[in-house]
Amino acid sequence: MTTDEESIRNLIGMHAQLTDDGLADDRVNLYVKDGVFIQGEQRSEGRDELTKTFSLGKDPARRGKHITSNMVIDIKGDRAEVRTDFAMVKPSPEGMNVLAIGRYYDILEKHDGEWLYRERKITFLTPS
Repeated sequence: MTTDEESIRNLIGMHAQLTDDGLADDRVNLYVKDGVFIQGEQRSEGRDELTKTFSLGKDPARRGKHITSNMVIDIKGDRAEVRTDFAMVKPSPEGMNVLAIGRYYDILEKHDGEWLYRERKITFLTPS
């Protein structure tokens, strides 16, 4: 039997892999129906808006590989708050380029035994 913590780690890993593979429709299904995705000033709410936002990542030129680490999970019943550090890299003829580094702030909810995203907020590490 999978623990809640293992299920949450798998959810976050699946989100990264679906993003990297450009599978927007599958990625949207990881969210509750009125889920929220926040990246910078952009906010998408509900599956229709999420589909539009995530479809931008279908273009192979915009895709890379997300690496996640340092996950901190705080579970309270059927709700969890998770902080995860990430880096996004992309190959180039010169080698691997780091496109972004930051942290995900996720609020997850358990529905019918399955963990789903209520909200994902992305913050980026910027030079001082």
